[in-house]
Amino acid sequence: MRRILTSALTVLIAAAMPAAAHAQLPQIPRLPASSSADIQGEINHRLEDARAQVEDFSSQAFPHTAPGKKAPAAPAPKKPQPRSEGGVDCANCVAITYDDGPGAETNRLLDKLKAKNAHASFMVIAPSAEQHPELLKRMKAEGHTIGNHTKSHRQLNTLSYEQVSQEIDAGNAAIKKATGQGTRWVRPPYGATNATVDQVTRDKGVSQALWDVDTVDWKDRNSEHVCSSAVQGARAGSIVLMHDIHPTTVDAADCVIDGLRAKGLEPVSMDRLLRTPVAGKRYYARG
Repeated sequence: MRRILTSALTVLIAAAMPAAAHAQLPQIPRLPASSSADIQGEINHRLEDARAQVEDFSSQAFPHTAPGKKAPAAPAPKKPQPRSEGGVDCANCVAITYDDGPGAETNRLLDKLKAKNAHASFMVIAPSAEQHPELLKRMKAEGHTIGNHTKSHRQLNTLSYEQVSQEIDAGNAAIKKATGQGTRWVRPPYGATNATVDQVTRDKGVSQALWDVDTVDWKDRNSEHVCSSAVQGARAGSIVLMHDIHPTTVDAADCVIDGLRAKGLEPVSMDRLLRTPVAGKRYYARG
């Protein structure tokens, strides 16, 4: 019976290929009913074989789209890196600064800053810097800014060009001797500046670090007041004035750092707040 079926199919295919599209195909002879089950089984078997061959061919020709297989996921796009232009990536920063040291309390303050992973600026006086070069070395090593608070803490706005220049040069020399490099920041004592100070600092390529938040820590020596003044007065871009020669100010350091961060602000150094300061310019805050 299989031979009859195979012969009949061969005749039909051979006759159909050269025929026109609308040509009538020869009639397929009816097969005995008793053999229909066998014939159907044979047809199903051959269909399964053909399907298996098609799938095998597809998996080899198109490996990423083979049936039953998922195409590999496309790589995730890279996230853009944060910009680092001047202070753009430090929009919430506040510079915390300490004057008149280094002194007996400075090492304790450095310990607190290190424990909190915070950074500050130290505006040092030349004689103290010469007396404690190891503290300046530590400041530099731990990422703090060292600024020049002059030689003798005089009111620079009462001095001549030459006198202002001498005060700044002496302070810078002490810093360079201790750390191997000078500084780009000068803080005029008492914030006393004028056009002469502007000119001297411009000529020397340094900028003036002033402030917009004064904790008045030198006056009442109260840790709670120092903390509240610093935290309440600060805004993004502020420069906060304190003094590391007072134990009460050092006691307040943890509170100041935690309070600023609770406001969404980050305590940093002057070099972090203002990466490209203009020589001679007075900076009371950023912006």
